[in-house]
Amino acid sequence: MIIPEILEYIEDADLEDWLTAAFIEREHELPLKALCTNGGYPSASSAVDIWMVEITSRTGKVWTGKFSVEFFEESQNGSETEHLAQHQTGELFFSLNIETGQVTFVKDAWPVVRSQNPGPELVPAQ
Repeated sequence: MIIPEILEYIEDADLEDWLTAAFIEREHELPLKALCTNGGYPSASSAVDIWMVEITSRTGKVWTGKFSVEFFEESQNGSETEHLAQHQTGELFFSLNIETGQVTFVKDAWPVVRSQNPGPELVPAQ
């Protein structure tokens, strides 16, 4: 994902707010599929909630950060017309190149995803 307009806010105290807005505008580019469990996929009909965008390291040309996401995962239950929706929350880790505006998601650091339905069991992201 490239967010060239974010470059003008790199030194701004509200950088995380600008990143939050950029991620919301580009939610279709987020790697939510990596947080899905049971072979599901992110629901196209429900909104993605993004919060707690945080830059955790501001060293060099590539900064790192993380944010929380909440979305619905859909899966089919054997029938073409029967879809099941499951509430998912998780954390996404990213790097931001402060010279190009390139955002890369760190796929080898996917955390545990907490499934809200049917209970509070912890399920590793696939």
